Amino acid sequence: MVHLIINADDFGLTEGVNRGVIRAHREGVLTSATLMAGGLAWREAVALAAAQPSLGVGVHLTLTALQPVLPPEQVPSLVDRSGRFRRQFWRAPLLPPGQVEAEWRAQILRLLEAGLKPTHLDSHHHIHLWPPFTAIICRLARELGIPGVRMISPESFRAMTAPRYQRALAARAWHRARKFALARPATVAPLEMVARSREDFAAYLAGLCPGVHELYCHPGSPGDSSLASLSSLTEKRAREGELLLAPWLANSLTLAGVVPASYKIFAEERV
Repeated sequence: MVHLIINADDFGLTEGVNRGVIRAHREGVLTSATLMAGGLAWREAVALAAAQPSLGVGVHLTLTALQPVLPPEQVPSLVDRSGRFRRQFWRAPLLPPGQVEAEWRAQILRLLEAGLKPTHLDSHHHIHLWPPFTAIICRLARELGIPGVRMISPESFRAMTAPRYQRALAARAWHRARKFALARPATVAPLEMVARSREDFAAYLAGLCPGVHELYCHPGSPGDSSLASLSSLTEKRAREGELLLAPWLANSLTLAGVVPASYKIFAEERV
């Protein structure tokens, strides 16, 4: 049997993103989301998650957007002079793993203490695929009782394109995570890349092997004025929110015999 997780990244970023996520779950095909502990609307997102138990919710760890949960003076190498995370992804090799681990633990603990029961961990811009950070995210998942982590398998690149160095990093992270015995989807891909048309989506679904797979996306709402200063994805988020509501998307899943799921399925399989 083929199960498909459709996960919204950036839950909690703004109220508009929250509206898009919840609507896509209630009225569309969205099954899962990952919540930013430092988002502008993270408290609202936690409350929405509690009111929507059918939505699987994990933690979207950040290092390249927003502000740290810890005081900036405790993670000085992670922030700029204003106390915000830097957006330069190339700086990842320069970041001290100790500060990264402390900050990511604080992000997870903030949400645990607020009542969230995370289904899994992933990260903004997939920054956890940098080799030292892969070990950190896996250790934290094990330590804090979180059963799953998004990793991108080599097979995932059949459905998406990426530079060779990114493929190499993903493959290294995939194999490094194996020793932690955490749940991982068989493949991961962006929704926008596999659902450009009904034909493309049908072909993607037909090519899935038995197991659990994940598509990630970034739904939002039109006219989200809070978003412009935080993300380069603005109108695109609104379009992706509408895509998740399209009847043909749900019909394609039914016709292909693909079962919607969240990361909760991994816990259910172990029972």
